[in-house]
Amino acid sequence: MKAMVAVAVFFSIAGVAMAADDAPLQLCYEVVGCVQDRNVAARDAEKLGCDQLWTVRNGIFAARGYCFATERGKEEFGNEGCRYGDQNQVPLNDYERANIRLIQAIEKRRGC
Repeated sequence: MKAMVAVAVFFSIAGVAMAADDAPLQLCYEVVGCVQDRNVAARDAEKLGCDQLWTVRNGIFAARGYCFATERGKEEFGNEGCRYGDQNQVPLNDYERANIRLIQAIEKRRGC
């Protein structure tokens, strides 16, 4: 139940629309915009704090069916309907990959 509440809160903030087959249509955030169909501007990503960067980065993985191993990931996104236990197996498009790389670079530089 706690995971369902966290997912509902996350999706209401993120503005996610899901298709009938659970394929993500849009994964959008107030500050950085949609992350599945465009490259996030570095200046926008820089406005996010460490927790927000983590949420956006892992939200991309969650929307594509990643099964979280960490308690934080499980609590934030849950694992219901997940399909991939290895992040390298998650089917990401080029925009999602680029956005994850950008976020990881910012997280690394900041020591998040």
